[in-house]
Amino acid sequence: MASLHDVARLAGVSKSTVSRVINNEYGVKEATKIKVMQAVEECGYVVNQVAKDLKSRKTNLVGVIVPRVSSYATALGVDGLTAVFEKAGKHVLLANTQQNSHKEIEFIQLFNQKRVEGIIFYATHIDKALVEAIQRSQVPVVLVGQDGSLFNIPSVVHDDVRVGYEAGRRLTEKGCKQIGFIGVDESDLAVDKLRSQGMSQYLEAQGLEPLVFHSHGQFSIESGYQQMKSLYQQYPHTDGIFCATDRIAIGVIKALKELNVEVGSQVKVLGVGNDELSIVISPSLSTFSYAFDKAGESSAKLLLSLIEGEHQVMSKVVLNFQNVDRQTC
Repeated sequence: MASLHDVARLAGVSKSTVSRVINNEYGVKEATKIKVMQAVEECGYVVNQVAKDLKSRKTNLVGVIVPRVSSYATALGVDGLTAVFEKAGKHVLLANTQQNSHKEIEFIQLFNQKRVEGIIFYATHIDKALVEAIQRSQVPVVLVGQDGSLFNIPSVVHDDVRVGYEAGRRLTEKGCKQIGFIGVDESDLAVDKLRSQGMSQYLEAQGLEPLVFHSHGQFSIESGYQQMKSLYQQYPHTDGIFCATDRIAIGVIKALKELNVEVGSQVKVLGVGNDELSIVISPSLSTFSYAFDKAGESSAKLLLSLIEGEHQVMSKVVLNFQNVDRQTC
């Protein structure tokens, strides 16, 4: 294997000059740079990236923590942030917590040990232990999906309260009077609490009946199916259902059809996310389109600015959404 000495001898320069060219340091003439790089190619010299990183104190690595890799939202988000990091010469290390809160803190600590330059964390909740772990991090952390701005943690969030408010408007304008909400674990402030809160605010502002029910399940089609099977027996007069995610809504549609309920006329259904399955299900799902790819891009740009030490004027980015009208509402 070729060494630094071999490159220097072939290029007719000192080893220190070769080192300065490889590390892109100032003070080397362009002609010398070209000569050294030609020698590197001829020798087949391979740069010791670990040694180079130790010298520069930069690894060009960023950590990304996600709750599950099977999520449509996560997939689009990771695509978005990866594109930004690649342009900046950064490499992404991906960690999947499988929705285990203990693993979240472990990965924050592990990424710090691996000397990443920053961390993007797709959070499903915020609690004291998590906030303290982020505050102890030696590198900047950007939250996606949950609002950590009250704890001075930079965050990229969706407008969850407003989407719930808009869901209330859409359902009631289609004639719904008995509306229920199917959410997820109540520890998920954004997906469960804020979306249902927005719906309740609309109903109260319009002087309408409050939510008939607010149930808690999982981020899955099966969870939506099982919940709806049970809930419709308890609340047979329900004529509108707002689901925290499209996957839950797809399970709801399946359950209602098995109960011989006409979805879209007898019972209106709304989801959130514009999952690729929402247009395949029959009847097709009315929903809200979230800019998951933009969330990834925005979080990456925010983290890069933090890595460069730029002063932050805003600690929170709120992304907009779009109504998607289909057959269920």
